[in-house]
Amino acid sequence: MRKYLFLVVMLSAYCLSGFAQSQTRTATFLNNLNNFQQVFGNQNYPRANPEDVAADDNIYTCSSKLPAVRDSTKSFTSNSISSLALQGFEFNIPEDATVENISIKIRRFKKGRPSVGDLQLSLMQRYQCGFGPCQYGVHWTYQDTYDGKIYPSTETEYVFSQSGSGNDGGFFHDQAYEWTPAIVNHQFFGVRIDNYVPIGQGSVGVCYDLVEVTVEYSQPVTIAGRSPVATELKPLKEPIIYPNPFTTKTNIQFTAKENGHAVVELYNITGSKVRTLFSKNVVQGQTYNVAAGDARLPKGIYVYMISNGKQMHTGRIIKLEQ
Repeated sequence: MRKYLFLVVMLSAYCLSGFAQSQTRTATFLNNLNNFQQVFGNQNYPRANPEDVAADDNIYTCSSKLPAVRDSTKSFTSNSISSLALQGFEFNIPEDATVENISIKIRRFKKGRPSVGDLQLSLMQRYQCGFGPCQYGVHWTYQDTYDGKIYPSTETEYVFSQSGSGNDGGFFHDQAYEWTPAIVNHQFFGVRIDNYVPIGQGSVGVCYDLVEVTVEYSQPVTIAGRSPVATELKPLKEPIIYPNPFTTKTNIQFTAKENGHAVVELYNITGSKVRTLFSKNVVQGQTYNVAAGDARLPKGIYVYMISNGKQMHTGRIIKLEQ
């Protein structure tokens, strides 16, 4: 049976030009990477925290109250507009991969009567480039028609998707672009959202509950006709983190890839090790449960690392306030 399964995997690899995978991440920086605050100020998000938009949990990051104008011809001040820059997504797309698609999932809403919506929404390579952001790929702007352009009064989820390459990039959809692993993996890669001046009377605030980016990519098969995943009958299973996000405690469940020593460590988003969670000899194929967080752990985003022989896996866990 094992031999038969191996042949099936081998034949499938000969028929495919690559194998599809995806990674989904949330930001670790909001309006504070690459000198954002020094150059642009808080841009009307004075209390923007990455944990607030890392999960659909009714914890929000919101703009200040943005004064509205009665119509678009009236003058306005910088207090009427806001900019949200999300970066530090920590993707680790393989260097030989081809980016097939990038999608942005956003949950947001407005608080107040005036109408408000996107001036532009886009991905970016880094924040400041010359006199403005290094926005790249497809832009969604006030000139376009799409769901989510005008912010609703109740929290609503929207998905914005673009191909890994195309000729419809830029503000006017006339620029060529090609996303690469090097661009996506860089800490400056991110999402930029600017609202237009609110129209109406009074003021309005813009709130976000979740902003999540998913990158779909493929890798080529080897000369022998096998993709990297075809070399193993039982590929390394993704660890199970439950619950995630958490408030009082969470666990990491992983399956040993090989006999020998395994280590599970926890780091904060600055790269400093918080603690060693597990350091023991393991048996190939057996599953291990590791306590990864407790109520005493400060609120924030953490990175765990599992090392088992030549195998390594990293991921994130999010601690919320109790």
